[in-house]
Amino acid sequence: MILYKPGTQFLYKGRTVSVDYVIIKRTGLWIRLAHSEEVCRPEDLTPIAPQGAGLTR
Repeated sequence: MILYKPGTQFLYKGRTVSVDYVIIKRTGLWIRLAHSEEVCRPEDLTPIAPQGAGLTR
């Protein structure tokens, strides 16, 4: 599960973006990007793993 809380960073169109807030419409879930007027679908965002998360397989 991916949490879309304000400030969470993702890759979008080759750049790092931050989530501003989530918009729920009849057409589905949309994400408003911080510091812009741009909105996108959640499936367009690529999560960025936190540095030094210590993930194991």
